[in-house]
Amino acid sequence: MIKETFYKQFIAGADGDDIQPRLAFLRRNGIHPILDYAAEDDVSSEQGPASREPEVQDVVARTYEYEGEATCDQRTDIFLKAISAAAVSGSDGKGFAAIKLTALGPPKLLERVSTALLAIKDLFRQFDSDGNGYVTQEEFAEVYSRFFSDGRDQARVAAEYDLLDERHDNNVDYAEWTKRFSLKDAAILAQRCLEQGPFNRAALTERELNRVDAMMARLNKIADAAAASGVRLMIDAEHSYFQPAIDHATTQLQERHNRTVPTIFNTYQCYLTDAHERMALDLERARNGGYKWAAKLVRGAYMVLERRRAEDMGYTSPILPTIEATHASYEGAVQLALDAVCSQSAEVMIATHNQASVEQAVTLMAQKGLSPDSPIYFGQLLGMSDNLTFTLGRHGYYAYKYVPYGSIQDVVPYLLRRAQENSTVMDNVQRDVDLIKDELASRLWIGGRKEVTSSSSSH
Repeated sequence: MIKETFYKQFIAGADGDDIQPRLAFLRRNGIHPILDYAAEDDVSSEQGPASREPEVQDVVARTYEYEGEATCDQRTDIFLKAISAAAVSGSDGKGFAAIKLTALGPPKLLERVSTALLAIKDLFRQFDSDGNGYVTQEEFAEVYSRFFSDGRDQARVAAEYDLLDERHDNNVDYAEWTKRFSLKDAAILAQRCLEQGPFNRAALTERELNRVDAMMARLNKIADAAAASGVRLMIDAEHSYFQPAIDHATTQLQERHNRTVPTIFNTYQCYLTDAHERMALDLERARNGGYKWAAKLVRGAYMVLERRRAEDMGYTSPILPTIEATHASYEGAVQLALDAVCSQSAEVMIATHNQASVEQAVTLMAQKGLSPDSPIYFGQLLGMSDNLTFTLGRHGYYAYKYVPYGSIQDVVPYLLRRAQENSTVMDNVQRDVDLIKDELASRLWIGGRKEVTSSSSSH
């Protein structure tokens, strides 16, 4: 029953061969596909996220088995096939494929990586003792001597600072800090901590670092294939407690692959309270690093889960408090992204079913002198908001359908989450139905009128 109804409407098929008829239909109507293997995973709700469990060094060791690594390798092959399909989908060099990082490594590992990255960020705040956003050599030496066992070795401390101070201006900002301070560096530095604290506990073990290397090898293999095929690769956003790890991996890929063509796209969920801060930081990194920023903008898809989890575990919800705040955040993100298209040769995917957001983006494009064939893409889910997608395509804009595929067992949880946490999207389904009814009524009325006219003229 699911296969002949819900699945058939919103899923293109089970695999690369099965989806070809739907892709052909989209091509005939000027719509480009974004191929998305729709399986996803999460940390067990009973166990909670790894970063909040006390014995962090045992968490990942309990999770990894050979079958898990083998499954990640199989999903890598699935993503590679999606890239091949996108390369031949007739998208005129603008083919897209989407991947989820949780498909390439255990979710608990991603959360452990996120925890370690947040600890590195918190360490920067502590070194920035005057809170001005920069760490001087004097601040670095003073704080380092309080935290680490080799803090009295002035020559060593100076050498550590020189590694961070890429511009050699005695002012290390957070962008420099994160670029020069790797997860492996954090693990080494944690061994020198004078006291056991959050930074020491968050550092990854050697086993975890090896697993990160394996995950990044898969990700780099996929990114290399996308770059070689001329396919844009979108790294999907996921739960907020995975996102620092996803952002970190995506930035590494962008530095490598976005030098001339923006191959790698990061995803920003604008219902998150830190969305604009992260966008601004990533734009600064791209400017300083000499590569092109590329992004997909979405409102967000995990609202119910995120808020419930925050309430259950007693931390502040990462989600904006109202739908109005989310709308404002999304509109601001679109403006920031279009400015980057003009000033930094960036590219952006505006992924929304909200008609007002689409109209606003089209208006802003005109105001900024950006033509419909500028590198600004509009995306909606397969089976939804066809009135937006096909209208955009008909007027020469880059219009895309997000094309999920996979077995029923893989994709139904994904679609149920969409239905649960995107009520406005489901509202659009009723709007689509109403539009179809109006069109059918119009065609029947016009057809009947033509028949009457024809009959009258024959007499």
